[in-house]
Amino acid sequence: MENEVHMKVVNGEDGYVLEDVPHLSDYIPNLPTYPNPLQDNPAYSVVRQYFVHEDATVIQKIVVHKDSQRGIHFRRAGPRQKVYFNSGEVHACIVTCGGLCPGLNTVIREIVCGLYHMYGVSKVIGINGGYKGFYAKNTIPFNPKFVNDIHKRGGTVIGTSRGGHDTKKIVDSIQDRGINQVYIIGGDGTQKGAAVIYEEIRRRGLKVAVAGIPKTIDNDIPVIDRSFGFDTAVEEAQRAIDAAHVEAESMENGIGLVKLMGRYSGFIAMFATLASRDVDCCLIPESPFYLEGKGGLFEYIEKRLKENGHIVIVIAEGTGQELLSQNWNEKDASGNKLLKDVGLWMSHKIKEHFTRNKMVLNLKYIDPTYMIRAVPSNASDNVYCTHLAQSAVHGAMAGFTGFTVGLVNGRQTYIPFNRITEQQNQVVITDRMWARLLSSTNQPSFLGAIEVANAKENENAAQSLEGENCKNNSAEEDSVAKLPKGENCKNDSAKESAAQSSTVENCRNNSAEEKSVAQPSKGEICKGNAAEEESVAQPSKGENCKNNSAAYILNA
Repeated sequence: MENEVHMKVVNGEDGYVLEDVPHLSDYIPNLPTYPNPLQDNPAYSVVRQYFVHEDATVIQKIVVHKDSQRGIHFRRAGPRQKVYFNSGEVHACIVTCGGLCPGLNTVIREIVCGLYHMYGVSKVIGINGGYKGFYAKNTIPFNPKFVNDIHKRGGTVIGTSRGGHDTKKIVDSIQDRGINQVYIIGGDGTQKGAAVIYEEIRRRGLKVAVAGIPKTIDNDIPVIDRSFGFDTAVEEAQRAIDAAHVEAESMENGIGLVKLMGRYSGFIAMFATLASRDVDCCLIPESPFYLEGKGGLFEYIEKRLKENGHIVIVIAEGTGQELLSQNWNEKDASGNKLLKDVGLWMSHKIKEHFTRNKMVLNLKYIDPTYMIRAVPSNASDNVYCTHLAQSAVHGAMAGFTGFTVGLVNGRQTYIPFNRITEQQNQVVITDRMWARLLSSTNQPSFLGAIEVANAKENENAAQSLEGENCKNNSAEEDSVAKLPKGENCKNDSAKESAAQSSTVENCRNNSAEEKSVAQPSKGEICKGNAAEEESVAQPSKGENCKNNSAAYILNA
């Protein structure tokens, strides 16, 4: 069975579901195959098994119960015994789109070197300046000598841009230039563009493999374990946090405020906070907050200043946009909403509050955004970029197309475009990782008991809906009808985002009953909650009511 984006769904025994990627042979009959050149490559002579088995797949969810179904799988990445391209006939191109991210040059280098050294491909070009470079700019010829040292530099040697996607012009250029392998490096918007390019190539019946390499410094792409550049971003964010901490603790009532990247997802802010241990408060888009009143941010700042004499605050760039840009709808060339500077706004609000209360204040605001984006990738990301690039090359040579490479449970996989682009990966504020952060910073959660209960109820509902979506992939998917509660089609859900975006007014205007349970003891949590909180009695992921509530509410 194939859906509108040609994702192939294969069903097996015990609830096994393979969400497979397209192949050139799906729409071009009688394609010739060739022996894989890797079998004669000296570098691979020590490998016990040259090639990945055709049936090798990787499961999406690895935490299961004894009666769990096998669940959703993706095709494992790696070299195949037969390839669908003669090395001498391959003409490959590479394009980078969207914002900068550590590791772009490493991915470019490893695609070029992988094609050249593993498969003997010598015709590789770079498309200059993003998608519009296909029809508006010259190309850059690549060879291993040209790309040898580029991984030591930040940015991208072929340039990048937002927007400029004209499907017809792009595919016309691919066809006119004789390109038959396209490697597209970019975030979710770029991958959506890659999916459209693949669809047009398929409609024309061209023998062109389209492979995506997911890039987002925010780590907001679903399904995959992480995106490249994220580790480097977290590491570099430490420098800004360290500087803010030094400034804050050196002054009377010192406040160090650091704004980090995270348009819709607060992963960088959360991980940098956990790694630092010097941060007293972390604010992210997924967790609403309020400034004034009991349990608000200003009260917490005053408390920390009285206790420690200083405070360090980390805030993600997409946090609190509803507070400072309610009528702001401008967008960039990629269609992303332009954000106002929440760091400057927060600085002004804090100063205004303490001036009104006649308290001495020394606030230092640090925005390291463009310094972080522009650095070369660290050792961990360099290794990861190598795996991604080589997996993409293996997949394209094996005839797979319309896919994104990504790490799933520590294994490289080929993932259909639609699974990468259907939603965004976000921090789940009812998950243990956010609880770890709250226990590290001792900051309030800014959520009343009912908001927490509602978030969990919506998460349960989202997982139930995802189970239904799994069942409806095709008429033959009756075998998946009993997927376990934790198993689902998607890594995250739009429902989770809705649950997490409860308004600031809800936080500020809790009823008297909610306030009375704002900091319940462990024994009181399940007894005294309002009717809305009954859904917490059986929260998702097997957590019991007491443990979850203690983790997420006691830190308030």
